[in-house]
Amino acid sequence: MELGIVTTHVPPAKGYGGVSVTCGVLTKAWAEMGLEMALVSSDESIDGRLKPADVKLGASVDVDLYRCYGFRRWGFGLGAIPSLLRLCWQAPLVYIHGVATWPSTLAALFCCLLHKPFMVAVHGGLMPEHVALIKREKRHKWWYYKLLTFPTLRRAIAVHCTSDTEVEGVRGVLGENARVLLVPNGIDSRDVEAAPYPAGEGMQLCFLGHVQQEKGINAFIRAWLEVRRPCDRLVVAGRSVDGDYFAEFCSLVERANGAIRYCGYLQRDDVMALLAQSHFLVLPSGLEQVGGMRENFGNVVAEALAAGRPVLVARGLAWDHLPALNAGLVFDRDEAAVQAVLRRAQALDQADWLRMSQAGRRHVQQQLDPVKLAERVWQAMTAAVPVDEAKVLAEEPK
Repeated sequence: MELGIVTTHVPPAKGYGGVSVTCGVLTKAWAEMGLEMALVSSDESIDGRLKPADVKLGASVDVDLYRCYGFRRWGFGLGAIPSLLRLCWQAPLVYIHGVATWPSTLAALFCCLLHKPFMVAVHGGLMPEHVALIKREKRHKWWYYKLLTFPTLRRAIAVHCTSDTEVEGVRGVLGENARVLLVPNGIDSRDVEAAPYPAGEGMQLCFLGHVQQEKGINAFIRAWLEVRRPCDRLVVAGRSVDGDYFAEFCSLVERANGAIRYCGYLQRDDVMALLAQSHFLVLPSGLEQVGGMRENFGNVVAEALAAGRPVLVARGLAWDHLPALNAGLVFDRDEAAVQAVLRRAQALDQADWLRMSQAGRRHVQQQLDPVKLAERVWQAMTAAVPVDEAKVLAEEPK
């Protein structure tokens, strides 16, 4: 075994978003590089427990799934203790996905006790707004971070971040001298076919993700309803959580008089079909003014670009450079800015759209190749000399 991997949820687990997806992409890339790995995760999935045979990340990956119960989102299960202890004992290097979950915390503690080198991918867990919310409203969790999460992160080879805002959050709590590895998430464009220009009248937008405040979809809809044309439409696909935010979403859907279609959770083939039918993907994460919560990266953006779909995305994620590439449009986090970008998107003709489509896919192929990015992470982990900030802080590929 050359590498041990710890994650709270692993593909094909459903309902747990980006951490699971990123774990799958990165592990497959390392397997393609020829690494021998062992992986420990919970067996949690919203549609039934996973079995090791369900996890197909490569023949060189030995998968150990422990039983998850109780706090399913955090991957709780006492079976994690022997599995993680064995992994951290045997693996020469350990890569941990996430912070402040049951397996990620245990793995980091075991690595510290056993003096094993490890790297942690925080996956948005230390975004500035998220940290501010915890300090303000969740004092018990803040003490958890101070007593367990931060001390172990300081012992890591480096903290793997995927965007500048994530780096800002990490350094805000660990200090300016924190060891940070800045490498974006990858997407294998070989698995994604670029679709032609969508047929039909008007402009179809699609949103892929949970219907929750962090994603900003309700604020986006309110802005879109003011500028949409008669044939324009919006399709929303993803899980929902009952509550005030989803109730507001439902009232906005009703107000749209059929212009918004809510599909719920979709399988991957259906997601790709939806992208093929749409002109743009939208990611308005952070648009809600209350708390300003946003995500760290946005894997759906990379997937849409690979499918030849330009994106409309909020500023302050990992995609502020897309207008310079002519692969998408970025809006500031206010209603007027959203409406201005929507009008620009409506004014594009088919030739302009096709140029954006091709630029986005080209960017994914050239700069988000998962194997190349996995090699950069692996090199940082296996550096023979202590990793200092000058060597670790890598710019996004040009």
